[in-house]
Amino acid sequence: MGSYDGAETCELVGSYILYKIRALFDGDVGLYRDDGLAILRNKSLSDANRIAKMLHEEFAKLGLRITVDQGLKVINFLDVTFNLSNGSYRPYMKPNNTTKYVNTKSNHPKSIIKAIPLSVNQRLSSISSDTKQFNDTKKPYQDALKDAGHDHTLEFNPPRTNDQNASNTESRKRKRNIVWYNPPFSKHVSTNVGRKFLNLIDKHFPKGHVLHKLFNRNNVKVSYCCMNNMLRIIKTHNESIIKKPEDDTTKPTKTCNCRKPKECPLMGNCLVKSIIYKATVTTDNDLKSYIGLCETNFKNRWNNHKSSFKLEHKRKETALSKYIWDLKDRKVKFSIKWSIQKKTNSYTNVSKRCHLCLWEKYFIITADKSTALNSKSELISKCRHANKFLLNNVS
Repeated sequence: MGSYDGAETCELVGSYILYKIRALFDGDVGLYRDDGLAILRNKSLSDANRIAKMLHEEFAKLGLRITVDQGLKVINFLDVTFNLSNGSYRPYMKPNNTTKYVNTKSNHPKSIIKAIPLSVNQRLSSISSDTKQFNDTKKPYQDALKDAGHDHTLEFNPPRTNDQNASNTESRKRKRNIVWYNPPFSKHVSTNVGRKFLNLIDKHFPKGHVLHKLFNRNNVKVSYCCMNNMLRIIKTHNESIIKKPEDDTTKPTKTCNCRKPKECPLMGNCLVKSIIYKATVTTDNDLKSYIGLCETNFKNRWNNHKSSFKLEHKRKETALSKYIWDLKDRKVKFSIKWSIQKKTNSYTNVSKRCHLCLWEKYFIITADKSTALNSKSELISKCRHANKFLLNNVS
């Protein structure tokens, strides 16, 4: 725990541990991250001690150590207190814990602000066995909502039973494939971006349009995403200012390894990494441009392009190679000039965002349509740089 992927790794390991220990509890055991809860039915205290000892041994085989509390009738697990003596349960809050909710004046969409007290009410009701348990524990949550500017009064609302949920959803069995548009939200923007987007859907895909079944208000939805808060913005700015530059006495990073530096495709910067580049193809009568990216050094990407220009079975590898082969078939002379458009970071499992792919799409969108070689399908392509963080790709 504590690493960026610690929670996911913990759940994966926890699933294996459950498989190993489920026989000790007849299946009445569960794990959430690094917390576990098990029920012993019709067992004495000595039986519980014996099972706890076996549990320690199973974890020791895996190189792990645990703490076990057995023989308990009242237990605090996550945010719920269970009482086996009377069968009740109520919300639980750790001692000295301070609960805070998003303030009503925060830079969040109205739908999120409005949903906060309702979701709190629903959660507290779902982990309360009756009205008494709810009312006895709601005060700190009510105070936290009031401090955040919410005027909602918490009231016990028992959750629906499975039979009620089944009766309401029985007639709705077909699942729609929803396409979500997630524009960033800011109170400083007066334009209703969501409404404008949906109006464009109605305008360009009206009833009778060949793509209306795919793009309509029933299967295209809008949900705003939140931008970085002020703390994150200031922290990022300070890090960029405080970050110490390399000492002048240190040896500079090699940026080119071309045998003939004057023939370097990027004017001495062919080893630069994580860039958006532009290839400008010039003929006697025409000029075309191609936008691409590379996470590795540009020299490797450039060699791949040259290979696609020479080997005919690779002629359809990129839009640029298709155009070059078309010129060669027509025996048209051409020249290619390479340039760096932007240097940025690729996907990381910290930010969960790939600036490399985002900036490539930006330059494709803003490129001159009369000279651009990139296809529109590249704008909806999925980022491939996140694949290296998948568990099956980690060496």
